[in-house]
Amino acid sequence: MTPGRPSPGARARRALAVDAVLALLLAAIALTLAAGLGVVAFVAVPVLLLGLLWIAAERLIGRIRHRRRPAP
Repeated sequence: MTPGRPSPGARARRALAVDAVLALLLAAIALTLAAGLGVVAFVAVPVLLLGLLWIAAERLIGRIRHRRRPAP
């Protein structure tokens, strides 16, 4: 074996180490994004529900008022 070329075992260990580091980085990014999305969803879901309830109430009130108008 020449000193310039690593053995197949060394190449495999190096590839495994690179894959492990990339997997850790990807997992850290995924957890960070998931935690951020969880915080956003914690605030956004109630606001969305309140907005939908508000719109439904406005439409219901509009229909009730429309029905009560006297016919010309």
